[in-house]
This record gives sequence, C-alpha cells and structure tokens, in this order.
Amino acid sequence: MKVGDILTVEIISMGMDGEGVARVDGVVLFVHGALIGETVKVQITQVKKSFCFAKVIKLLVASSDRVEPKCKIGFKCGGCETLHIDYKKQLEIKRQHVKNCLEKQCKRDFIVDETVASPKQVGYRNKIQVPISCQDGKLVGGYYAPNSHKVVAFCKQGDGGSCLLNSDGMQEIIDAFLDYMNSQGISAYDENSHSGLARHLVIRKVDGKFAICVVINGNNLPKREVLISMLNSLGIEFSLYISPNTRRTNVIMGEKVITLFGEESLQGEALGVKYLVSPQSFMQINDDVRDMIYSRVGEIIRSSGINNVIDAYSGIGIMSNIFAKYADKVYAIEIVPQAIANSEVLAKLNGNSDKIINICGDCAQELPKVVARLEKSIVVIDPPRKGCDKAVLSALLSALPDQIIYISCNPSTLARDIDILLDKYEPTSITPYDMFPNTKHIETLICLKRKQPK
Repeated sequence: MKVGDILTVEIISMGMDGEGVARVDGVVLFVHGALIGETVKVQITQVKKSFCFAKVIKLLVASSDRVEPKCKIGFKCGGCETLHIDYKKQLEIKRQHVKNCLEKQCKRDFIVDETVASPKQVGYRNKIQVPISCQDGKLVGGYYAPNSHKVVAFCKQGDGGSCLLNSDGMQEIIDAFLDYMNSQGISAYDENSHSGLARHLVIRKVDGKFAICVVINGNNLPKREVLISMLNSLGIEFSLYISPNTRRTNVIMGEKVITLFGEESLQGEALGVKYLVSPQSFMQINDDVRDMIYSRVGEIIRSSGINNVIDAYSGIGIMSNIFAKYADKVYAIEIVPQAIANSEVLAKLNGNSDKIINICGDCAQELPKVVARLEKSIVVIDPPRKGCDKAVLSALLSALPDQIIYISCNPSTLARDIDILLDKYEPTSITPYDMFPNTKHIETLICLKRKQPK
C-alpha cells in the first residue's frame, strides 16, 4: 500500500484512540471516524512499517451505533474522537479497552465492571487550555487539530461552533478575550518565530466562579484594565492571572502565576470538603465523575475496617481530606513543598489537622516507613498518565499494605503497573468511569487486596 491508494474495507475492531481497525493482506489499517461492523471506502494517508492510517471517503454500510455529531468542528479539532458513537456504545468500547490492556499485559483473564456513565455527556469540562493563534489575519482560539499544532477555531457563542464539552460561560470568556486582543492590538504567539504575546488562555470553573489565566510570551499584559472591564460586563465572578512563559516549549504554563485581579485561589467544595484551587493546581476534569470515584473510594475505606490510609501522590490534599471522613488517620505523602503547605491549609480549613499527617518527601522512600509502623493500612495511588515510578511499585511490594486502591487515567500504564503488583496482590474489583465522555480517554478504579501466604 502507498499514500493515496483507495480501498474498500470492513472495520473489524476499535483502536485505543477511538479509530476503526481493518486488515488488508495482513496489514493493520487504522481508519479515523469508522466504527466496528462498518464497510467504508478509504484513502491511505500514512504508511508505516507494519500498519497504515486512512481516512473515510465514503460510508458504504453504517453501524447502528453511529450518530450524527452535534458539532460543526467535529473531527477537525482534537477535542473529541468519539462524538459520532452512540453513548452506550462508547461505554462498552471503553470497558473493552481497559479489559484488553490488562489481559494483553498480564496474560490472564479479568472481570471488568460495566463503565460507569457520566451524568453529563457534554458541558462537563471544568478546565480548558485554549491556544491562541492568528489565521489569515484573524485572531482565533480553539483546540489543535489531531497530531498537529494547527488551531481549529471555536465559533463565537451562538454560532453553533463552540466546544460542546466546555462548561457554560467558557466560550463567552474566550470571545471577550479575543475582542480585547483585537481592540488593544495584542498579538498571538507564533511558535515558529517565537514572537507574539498571547500563547494560551487557561480557564477553570470552580463552583460557578472562574479562574482565568493568560499565558504570555513576556512579563506584562498591556491594558489589563480593559480586559477586566470586558470580563466584568459578562456578569461572572472571576479572578484574572498571567503566567509568563518565554521558553521555546510545548509546556503550557510558565513557572509562576501572577494575580492581576481577584483572589489568588478560588474556594470550591467536593463531597463536603472545602478546597482551594489555583491555575496551576491539578483537579479532575469532570466534577460529577470525580465525586463518584472519591465516594466509592471512601466507601471501600469505610467497609474495610482499616483506620489508616496512605494518600500517595497527595498533591494539595483534596483526597486526603475526603478520606479523613472515613479513617482515623490519613498520611499524605507529597514531594513538592508548596503542595504540602497547601495541604496543611486545607486540613485546617476542614478541621482535619489532627487526622492528616503531611509528609514531604519521595513516596518511594516515605511509603515503606509509614506502612512499617502501622498494623493495618490502605494505600491510595492516583499517579499521572505515565503511571507509577518503578521505585514506588517496589516500595509497595516491599511494604505490603493490606489493600491498594489505584486510580488511573491511562489503561496502558495501569496494566503495566498492575502486572507488577500481581506478584503480591489480587484485584477485587475493576471499574472504569467515564471521566471524559465523547473522547478516547477513560478513568479506572482498581481495588487490590494482599494475597494470603499459602
């Protein structure tokens, strides 16, 4: 096969990025936008050593699971990969993806629960990071097209092309920011020439309030009072920040955040726990599903009868304070000193200073020390997409806490880590949660119990 070839193929399975998979003469073909069971005419767009990519030219036999995407820019931007798939089918595909990853890596069968649906399939994102660009002399904000740094522009509010996944109020803020840039002659950043000022607009919604951060290729935002006035005219409660980032990098945020207007941190509440969040804080993207997962973890802790919980990768301590409702002591381990300082503030804010013990240090070193001095313990780990450090996994196998609760946003790294833990632990439940409807992503909660010696 070569680029440009046109073929008729049958889609036999779904890939991990939400694409259809076909086989032609033993070669795997990934077809963006196609569904299992469909027959499609495709054109080869890219040829690799052992597989190819193709795009759909004509849909010959459609799947009953196909729906019409309610988005003008669907398939153009990289925000959604599965908007064309019936939601129930999305949940089934994601469950199967988690199961496939685990079974392929671990070489054994697993029972995986049905995927827990999100109460909201659109309008659920509480945070967006919008690159700003100049296209044909026009300033735009949107998401990058798949596998590129070309911005696919959102349409203005009311034009039917704003992102369906973003929370209410976010598009109006984007529109106001672009109007401010146009009125004040503010330039958009060009990564090729490393020129222009505005790089990204980062918006987070916290209990109806907005944290708005402008990432700039410089140290100052000109005429900030004009932007503040425009945002005030929207009738929203907000704080405005800048994050200087003058590096040639794909990393969005700069090393610091400067408050221009409003509060340094916004206060929110999750499951009765108050928290403070800034533009740099990590928070799950879907409030409803976040609360479902944390509630489930709390119930596991309560029903275990174990009163000591270790919150590895504890960050600013939101989960630690939730777990404190179900346990006598929570040991929060975090390597970043500022995060530990924030965790102490949250513990005081929620009246948990006597229940939460904050430990600043490397989890791989500190976790075995804590487990060793406790009669029984549960460890909760919620690592980034790259999964757990090998040193942390080794520490777990050395310390042998009674139970491990693993929250993962990446089935591939989850499977890799679980394969290592299976030496000493057995899963008691595996539950996918649809944190990211209409995308390829999935959150998974696995509960593991230490094997009893034979």
